[in-house]
Order: sequence, then C-alpha cells, then structure tokens
Amino acid sequence: MSVLFATGGPRVARGGLAGWLAGLSTGGRAAVIAVEVFVVLLLWQLIVGYWGIINPVFFPPPLAIAQGFAEIVANGSLAANAAVSAQAWLTGFTIAVIVGIPVGLLMGASLPVDKVVGPIAWTIYATPAIAYQPLAKAWFGFGIGPVIFLVVISALFPIMLNIAAGMRTTSPSLLRAARVYGGSQLDLYRRVFLPSTVPFLFAGLRQAVVLATIGMVVAELSGSSSGMGALIIRAANTYQTDQAFAAIGVVVCWSVGMTGLVTLIERRVAPWTRKARR
Repeated sequence: MSVLFATGGPRVARGGLAGWLAGLSTGGRAAVIAVEVFVVLLLWQLIVGYWGIINPVFFPPPLAIAQGFAEIVANGSLAANAAVSAQAWLTGFTIAVIVGIPVGLLMGASLPVDKVVGPIAWTIYATPAIAYQPLAKAWFGFGIGPVIFLVVISALFPIMLNIAAGMRTTSPSLLRAARVYGGSQLDLYRRVFLPSTVPFLFAGLRQAVVLATIGMVVAELSGSSSGMGALIIRAANTYQTDQAFAAIGVVVCWSVGMTGLVTLIERRVAPWTRKARR
C-alpha cells in the first residue's frame, strides 16, 4: 500500500517516486529541478522556435529571450532599471518588516489591539494592490515614492497577520507547562510565545517577498519612467517581446532568490522549524 493509516494520521510510504525524491540530498534535488527546467525549455524552443506552432513575436522561444537579455545588458537598460527597482523594493520591504513585526506581536498579545487593528488590516490586505496605484500617484507623485508605497502595502500585512496568528495559536499545553515550572509572564513571551511564532514569521516573510515584488511591478507598469516594470511595458509596446520576457525573467529570479534567502535565514536562525516538517 502507498499510504499507511495510523493513529497519527496518514503517512506516505517510503517506496515509490515520492520516497525516492524525499531521500535525495540537496544536490540531488537541485539536479532533478535542473533536468525539469531543461526539458521545459527544450519543449518550449521546439514548439515555438522550431515548429512555429506559436507566433514568436508574441511568445518568443528561450534562445530569442536569451538574445533579448543580452541586448538589455549591452545597452545598459537592465542595470539602470534593476537598480531603481531594487532600491524601491528593499526600502519598502524594510519598512514593512520594521512596522509589521511589532504590530503583529501586539495584535497577538492583546485582544483589544487585535479588535481595533485586525479588521482594518484584513480589509486593506483583501484589496488588490493595483487598486491603490492611482491613490499612490496622487499622494506621492511620480517617481520612486508610489513604488515604495505599494511595496509596503503588499508586504506589510502578510508579515503582521501571520505573526498575530502565530501568537494566538501557541499551544495551551506549553503555556500550562511553563506556568507549572514557575515561568513569569516575561518568560512566557521569551520562551514560549516567540519561539512558537517564528515559523509563522518566516511564512509571512516568504509571502511578503512575492507580494512585494508584484506590488513593485504593478507600480512601475504605469506612470513610472524607470524600474523593471517600466522596462517590461516599453519593450512590450514596441513589440520587443524577447526583451520583455527577459526582464520578466529577471524579476522572477529576484523573487525566487529573495524567497530562498529568507528560507536560508530561517534554517540558520530557527533550524527546528525545518526539522518539524520532515
């Protein structure tokens, strides 16, 4: 049987493809991913570039995108626009972290604070970031200001709400055990609440990385003269779709890379969160 049922719930058997993948080392998993990416790119190149099933003007093949990447590197547009986007993203994300962590801790620790801040936070979080774009232009004008604002709005609430959820879902048995052993209220926060909230913090940070990147691109697609979003829209409007796809690929690599950096920090700071998932 591939699935064994026990008192602790279903367990995936060690045999089969899932067991083989689970047993791979980090290098082995990286090799599998590399093979998957190579196969997808090869099929893409054959379908678009060789067989011509799809018009390459609208959906360029990988080799054309590579050429477009070389062009935006050679003419300097990639370096100039990526620097502007990186500055806006890092500024906005830093503000979101500085504000989101303490407010999230307050929401999780205090019911009155959660009652006041929670509905507002969820309302803003549920609104698509693109809806704030016209307001951001009116408030901050043109330039990097609206981009930073949308990055903050996009990244703040995943961090804040995840931390608050982590505080509220701390195991009652751990709290009782800490009180039995004479733990003070400060000890409860330092040794129980905060460690149990760490996985929620990093989950929120990973979500915030992706949403902040989306907010950045949305802000730059319209009304911005610089940034990766502006580079994408200019290339698309002039039918240089190979350059547009190359710029999109850079944005994707940035998002994936920053998510991986957050995961690496989690492994260093809180290794127990990774062990608990095995």
